[in-house]
Amino acid sequence: MLQPPFPPVPPSEERHFAGGGEMGELVRSLDWSRTPLGPSRDWPVSLKTMVGVVLHNRFPMLMWWGPEMIQVYNDAYRPVLGRKHPGSLGAPGERIWSEIWDVVGPMAQGVLNGGPATWSENLALFLNSRGFVEETFHTFSYSPIPDEQGGVGGVLVTVRETTQEVQFDRQLRMLRDLAARSADAKSPEQACLTSLDVLAGNDLDLPFSLLYLLDANGDTARLAGSSRLPDTVLAALPTQQSLSSESGTDWPFAEAARTGDSVVVKDLGQHLRALPAGRWNTPPSLAVVRALTQPGQSRPSGFLVGGVSPRRLLDASYHAFFQATAEQVAASVANARAYQEERQRAEELAALDRAKTAFFSNISHELRTPLTLLLGPTEDALASPERTLQGDSLETVHRNAVRLRKLVNTLLDFARIEAGRVRAAYEPTDLAALTAGLASAFRSAIERAGLVLDVDCPTLPEPAWVDHEMWEKIVLNLVSNALKFTFTGTITVAQALKDGHIELRVTDTGTGIPAHELPRLFERFHRVHGARARSHEGSGIGLALVHELVRLHGGTLTVQSELERGTTFTVCIPTGFAHLPPEHVTSAKSQRSLPAGADPYVRDALGWLTQLPSTSANDDGMPPTLDPASLGTEERGRVLLADDNADMREYVGRLLGAHWTVEAVADGEAALQAARARPPDLILSDVMMPRLDGFGLLQALRADERTRTVPVILLSARAGEEAQEEGLNAGADDYLVKPFSTRDLLARVTAQLTRSRLRKLEAAHGERLARIFQHAPVGIAILRGPEHVFEFANQNYLKLVANRDVTGKAIRDALPDLARQGIYELLDGVLTTGEPYIGRSLRVVFNDGPNQSAREVFFDFVYQPMSDAKGQVDSIIVVVFDVTELATARREAESANRAKDEFLAMLGHELRNPLAPILTALQLMRLRGETAAERERTLIERQVTHLVRMVDDLLDVSRVTRGKVTLKRERVTLTDVVAKAIEQTSPLIDQRQHTLEVDLPDRGMDLNGDPTRLAQVFANLLTNAAKYTEPGGFLAVTGTREGRELVLSVRDTGVGIAPEMLPRVFDLFVQEHQALDRSQGGLGLGLAIARSLVTLHEGAISAHSAGRGRGSTFTVRLPALEAEAPAALPTPQPGALVPQEPTSVSARVLIVDDNRDAADVLSESLEFLGCTTRVSYDGPSGLEAAKEFRPEIALLDIGLPVMDGYELARLLRQQEEPRPLKLVAVTGYGQESDRQRSKAAGFDAHLVKPLHFETLEALLKDLTGA
Repeated sequence: MLQPPFPPVPPSEERHFAGGGEMGELVRSLDWSRTPLGPSRDWPVSLKTMVGVVLHNRFPMLMWWGPEMIQVYNDAYRPVLGRKHPGSLGAPGERIWSEIWDVVGPMAQGVLNGGPATWSENLALFLNSRGFVEETFHTFSYSPIPDEQGGVGGVLVTVRETTQEVQFDRQLRMLRDLAARSADAKSPEQACLTSLDVLAGNDLDLPFSLLYLLDANGDTARLAGSSRLPDTVLAALPTQQSLSSESGTDWPFAEAARTGDSVVVKDLGQHLRALPAGRWNTPPSLAVVRALTQPGQSRPSGFLVGGVSPRRLLDASYHAFFQATAEQVAASVANARAYQEERQRAEELAALDRAKTAFFSNISHELRTPLTLLLGPTEDALASPERTLQGDSLETVHRNAVRLRKLVNTLLDFARIEAGRVRAAYEPTDLAALTAGLASAFRSAIERAGLVLDVDCPTLPEPAWVDHEMWEKIVLNLVSNALKFTFTGTITVAQALKDGHIELRVTDTGTGIPAHELPRLFERFHRVHGARARSHEGSGIGLALVHELVRLHGGTLTVQSELERGTTFTVCIPTGFAHLPPEHVTSAKSQRSLPAGADPYVRDALGWLTQLPSTSANDDGMPPTLDPASLGTEERGRVLLADDNADMREYVGRLLGAHWTVEAVADGEAALQAARARPPDLILSDVMMPRLDGFGLLQALRADERTRTVPVILLSARAGEEAQEEGLNAGADDYLVKPFSTRDLLARVTAQLTRSRLRKLEAAHGERLARIFQHAPVGIAILRGPEHVFEFANQNYLKLVANRDVTGKAIRDALPDLARQGIYELLDGVLTTGEPYIGRSLRVVFNDGPNQSAREVFFDFVYQPMSDAKGQVDSIIVVVFDVTELATARREAESANRAKDEFLAMLGHELRNPLAPILTALQLMRLRGETAAERERTLIERQVTHLVRMVDDLLDVSRVTRGKVTLKRERVTLTDVVAKAIEQTSPLIDQRQHTLEVDLPDRGMDLNGDPTRLAQVFANLLTNAAKYTEPGGFLAVTGTREGRELVLSVRDTGVGIAPEMLPRVFDLFVQEHQALDRSQGGLGLGLAIARSLVTLHEGAISAHSAGRGRGSTFTVRLPALEAEAPAALPTPQPGALVPQEPTSVSARVLIVDDNRDAADVLSESLEFLGCTTRVSYDGPSGLEAAKEFRPEIALLDIGLPVMDGYELARLLRQQEEPRPLKLVAVTGYGQESDRQRSKAAGFDAHLVKPLHFETLEALLKDLTGA
């Protein structure tokens, strides 16, 4: 083939374009003059150099040059272009990459225009390089290529396609999620739904998916679910598809199963119409069908139908993805199926285990019951002197030996059948005669039960080949079963030839079988629970044995039943012997009598029908080795015996009847009726009985108030600790396992009857106690356990709680309105500590209903804990007294007393206000030396002082009675206290010309007390002595230390105290009646205040007098402290205080008081001392005066109108610049709280009205520093 001529390449260009593989050859051969770049010889060196770099590089590279962005690329980049190559060489980039230019164009243009280089990693680009828009991913960078002028001449693109990596990572995540979620599935269907949920998350690779499961036969696929398909599309799909179908609209499942490979469905529109566009805005046009198989698995479990992405090429890697997905889904389905099968096997094993357990339980009962009736009479006979077994006992032993043999034979038969070791002998038989004879053997028993037996067995035209022994067991089991479950009506045994088969039908009008029990009726060990029957006896393998025996005859056994209408069992066996094993067929006929094996079955049936009368004491029922005295038979008790086995009822009834009155019944229902009609002293019941078993009887007895406390002993064939624990937990008092000895039975019955008598005595005692509690005049309740459940509440208690229904309820539920009132916490504390609690006048608020107001009640109460036999506190007796009336009266009295105290305090304050200017004016007159009306002034001053003292007493007693006195304790010597008291009372003592004698020890008189309040005590006692002693009398103060007490006495020679007044001398407002000429006035508060203050010091005060006219002695006892060091005793001397001359105090003082007289007189007093004053009569004017006057000290009344003293003080503090202002509060209130409040308001001092001149003068000196 001729090559196109190439223009010669100059040597300089050969150096740049030489080599470069196929792209180098194309570059050299292209006529660049037809491109915007022009001839290659005219290219700048930078372009030539960069072309050489690109061509010789093995990494995918693309170069765009110039404003037109003309493309040059190398061999490694060529696969990216696909069909765009080779036409893309020398073409503008925008034209070649038009489908993605909106993404990459701005990036490249930015670099070409001088912007920074760019980098993109795994960027999704949808290229049309293979004839369709394809999903691709690239990691690339755009770098500038400098030109000769220092600018950017082009863009270098280095690129790596990462499409397979990104898609593989995405698919791998999906497969990993599939594996992780597979463990959640518990069935194949659930595994499919779980897998579809994961597949739906990867709609980029699977626009839709369908999962089908094959049925057990492997020929039909059933739709298990879908993803990403709307309901309208799914509605058109068939829910199942046969693999043999050849319809064009069906999925190619057969081909996928046969090849084990992917099958591509191209005509997707024929299968799924109106597919959604999905993420790609284009519906898929292809689908892949794969069988769900695992490696090494020949048969698939189902099929996966997956949509193919319209943005991907269905290549080998995509097929591998579908294969991996199908295998993972197949693994999930296989795991789920394995789990399901394992669970089913486990359930079957569990069911078999339950059946086996029930069988062994039943068989244990069936074995232990006859064993009991064999061993019991035999042991009794061995213990008797004759050592012989005779009479009823012999018959009982024989009957139960036969029954035990029948049971063992049945078990052996069944075991041989299951092991395949049955040696049958099928012989020609007159089956009509055999069947009729077997059925007629039950006639006496059936008619004794009040039923009708109808036998319809016409002669058959030919003999039947059966095994006689097997056929006997078939007929006997079916007829006895019919009798067991039929109580009224007819039992029909019919046999006939039908369609070449012999059909035996046993029909009854009995209780019927529930429909859900019919499929399992012939299973081994299975029994119908709760069925009403004549007896609960049976091994549970009778019908299973019949089923197997019929099968051995080549026949079938079926059942039809309707509850309360009856049941029909149908046995159908073929005629002839061709269906039987030849080696077991014989032509010889046996010579057995008819019916040879019926006796054990009939005996059992007769046992079900036997009803014994109540058994009383007899002469020979007691075993000879048992001492009657040991049974405590001084009072015959009543025992109710319930057992469905007649022999057991007879035997146990005979044993117990020798000592107690026995009533025997055949089942639990009869026992319950008898117990309710006349509750016995004890019930002895078998566990397994018809109609109502032992546990059902026990539950009904415990639920009935009449029989709740009757002791119950359960008889059972189930041995072991678990069985005994189950019985005792169910509420039985004892549990006796068969077989049991006579001595053990009698001992347990005796023990329970004894306990029953004790419980009755205890119950009677409890009832007496309850009657006492019920008629008690107080509320009584008993709270049990940590939840404080009401066990008892008498009528008085119920009346206190508004007759609420509290019995049996926890206190928090019965009385929820006690929450947050401390009651629950008190009860919890008593139960925890075991300490009783006594409460007085507890206030409780009850909310008796939404339409009733809250009810306030006051209680005195006692919480007394009670302990159980182990000494643990388990309950609390609550005794409640309603003291609401008393508490209300007390509260009203206290309120009245508080009102009185507050009135006295207010009265004392209001009295101080008018006294203040009077006393201040008198003191001012005295200081000025005015002698005019000296006598009258002295009289007024004395009376005002007396009135001030009475006001002080009023305020003190008010504070004491309200508990508002706070002691300022310190270590103080009683000598100092007495000296201060004498100093305060010396004017009165001097005025009345008394002689005062003081005798106190030198040391050891220290105590911890408030010196001011103690001085007040002794001042009151000295004042009292001075007032009630004739002028010129004798007063004595003596003190001593007695152990840890200080004892101080104040004695006088005054008027004394009458004996009848001594107990009341310290009461408020109490004064001894005095003669008019001795009356000194007063309110009768001094001694009351003294007692209160002494009591606050943990001391005591007492009074003694020999009678009227014989003087009085008041003794104070106070706790002493240890002496610190010897100290000389200052000798207090009575005498009047010598007033000092006032000194001059220079200060600017503002006085603000709404009492004009008080303010004006106070101003004159201060001016007398040398002060300059300004007076205002309310707060606002005082504030204005302060601005003009600029005082150094301000005396402010607290109770000002408009603006009180506290507010005025705050405003004065705000304008006190530049010189600080001293503020003094002037008020009638002098308690410590009042002083603290004035201090907090910014006052520097607190003065109590009326003001004493000396006090005022000292304060001014202190404030001015004079």
